[in-house]
Amino acid sequence: MRLVLIILALLAALAGVALSILPFGSLALIPIILAFVLGLIAFQLSKKAEQPTGLIKLIFLVTIVALGLTIYRTIFDENEVAVDTEAIQKDEDRIEDAKKELEDINIDE
Repeated sequence: MRLVLIILALLAALAGVALSILPFGSLALIPIILAFVLGLIAFQLSKKAEQPTGLIKLIFLVTIVALGLTIYRTIFDENEVAVDTEAIQKDEDRIEDAKKELEDINIDE
């Protein structure tokens, strides 16, 4: 049980780091919180069984780093949607060309 919790906590912590680096915003908080809770449970089980807790402490470190990155990116990074004027202009030109082609077509019945 302890080993399964450690593996799940480690995977959740790594997923939290990955999501905090990528532009997913606060979605990274879900695996971070999961890693923290699983790490706490694994830590308590390790303390009761008097087993080493080094890997669990590493999980907490990775979780704290991921949480710090997530908070930093949420507060200081601005997500802007840039207006692509070139693409808009090309679309308008294509529409105008299509209209001209349609006007030039003679339909004989």
